[in-house]
Amino acid sequence: MNKAETHRQNVKRVLVAAARSLLSNGGGVTDTLITDVCEQAGIHPHAFRTLFPTDDSFLDAVNDHLVEECAARIRHGVDQFVASDPSDRPFAQAAVALAESWPLDRGGMLIRADRRLQALRNNRNGGAAAAAERKFVAELVPVFSDLVAHLGRAFSWPSMLAVRVIVDTYEGSFETWLLDGNDETSFAESPYVSRTLPTLLKEMTEELGV
Repeated sequence: MNKAETHRQNVKRVLVAAARSLLSNGGGVTDTLITDVCEQAGIHPHAFRTLFPTDDSFLDAVNDHLVEECAARIRHGVDQFVASDPSDRPFAQAAVALAESWPLDRGGMLIRADRRLQALRNNRNGGAAAAAERKFVAELVPVFSDLVAHLGRAFSWPSMLAVRVIVDTYEGSFETWLLDGNDETSFAESPYVSRTLPTLLKEMTEELGV
């Protein structure tokens, strides 16, 4: 990669990182948002469309950033996790380790939810929004496979389906936790983490070698 392309990629990363907080306010990619992120990146707003020709190309880059962030957090939790009990407790321990890695946060969830909402409301760009959601799950399959491997198990369900179920139920329960007025950092104490997630991890996996 030459210097010009390296600079281009660095600017794109700065723009995406700047949008991480602004997009969670809702409204999608607006002229105001573009101006704000370009100011933070030190470029003229007219240059934005040379880097991201469409709103969806920018939102795809933001989605890539979110999934990389999520995967890195889970990976850290997996690396810290050591199953220490031969009973059902490892599933509970794994669930807590996953939640304490804070794979999702309010801002990231709002960004993805708002993109879906905008696509539904405007009846356009739905394909791009749906593809981004599928990619989000697909990119998490390897790290979740590593998590269950730490339990001495492998997915007995199709891995994409298993991770889709975990992500969808986790997000739904996390949203309810927030709507009930709880702090997002304490989700590890939720009924979902203490009961539902351990059950899912047990029922959708099997011992290695079976």
